[in-house]
Amino acid sequence: MDYSALKHSHIGLAYLSILLFIIRFALFKFKPAFKSNKVLKILPHIIDTFLLIFAIWLCVMIGQYPLTDHWLTGKVLGLVGYIAFGIIAIKQGKNWAFVAALISFAYIFGAAKSHSALSFFSQFG
Repeated sequence: MDYSALKHSHIGLAYLSILLFIIRFALFKFKPAFKSNKVLKILPHIIDTFLLIFAIWLCVMIGQYPLTDHWLTGKVLGLVGYIAFGIIAIKQGKNWAFVAALISFAYIFGAAKSHSALSFFSQFG
């Protein structure tokens, strides 16, 4: 797969991942019966697995790595926060965790767009 196709696949999976997270949170919050839906339990893991595989593949392809390139380190730390807050939001239905997960995703998105660990704040410097 060439760089452009890989990058766009990664971006598309990221959008799909956050969209599914928002839908799952809303469904689980307002229709708890959906928590037992197998598709809603398995599909996010499949999407996120491919998202991570493509992210690693992109790192290798462009020769930039976390702990070496600060913007990628920021993305990884943001991802850890997104996962932690997402688990709390989905499993416990906590609104604050849902908002924190969305903020974490926005930070990851900003770091990816700006190639800066400062994310969106790098444009103010």
